[in-house]
Amino acid sequence: MRRKSGFTLIEMTIALVIIGIMAMIAVPNFKRWVYHTRFTGFLRDAYTDFQHGKMRAMTTGIAHEVVVDPVNETIRLRRLSDGAFYPQRDLEAPSSCDIVSGASVTFNRDGTATSNGNVQIVNKYIASDNQTITVSLGTARVRFQ
Repeated sequence: MRRKSGFTLIEMTIALVIIGIMAMIAVPNFKRWVYHTRFTGFLRDAYTDFQHGKMRAMTTGIAHEVVVDPVNETIRLRRLSDGAFYPQRDLEAPSSCDIVSGASVTFNRDGTATSNGNVQIVNKYIASDNQTITVSLGTARVRFQ
C-alpha cells in the first residue's frame, strides 16, 4: 500500500469555504470598528481643543475662541487679541463623521466662557454614535452629553 501525503481537492475546497465564511462575518464588523474608532478619536480631539482653548486663555492672559464651522466641518483655535489661528490646531472631521451643529465659544483670560457652546458630532455609518460636547456659560465646564 502506498502512503500519500498532502491534501485532496475536497479538503482544500472545504478549507477555502470556511475561510470565506469567516471573512464575510469579519469584514463588516471590522469596518464598523474602524468607523467607531475614527468617531471616538475625532470626538476626543474636539474635546481636547475646547480644553486647550480654556487652558491657553488662562496661561497667556489673552481671550481665546474655539471656532466651530459645521459647514466646513472644522474646529479651530484662535487668539482674540490678533485673530491669529493656531496652525497646528486645525481639526477636520474625518469622512465618517459630521459636525451637525455647533457654536463657537470664547474663553476669557480667567477661564470663564462668555457663551454656551454645543457641538453635536455624529457618525454617518453608525446611528448610535452621537455625542454632544457642551461648554457651560460662566464656569466653562467642558463635558460630553
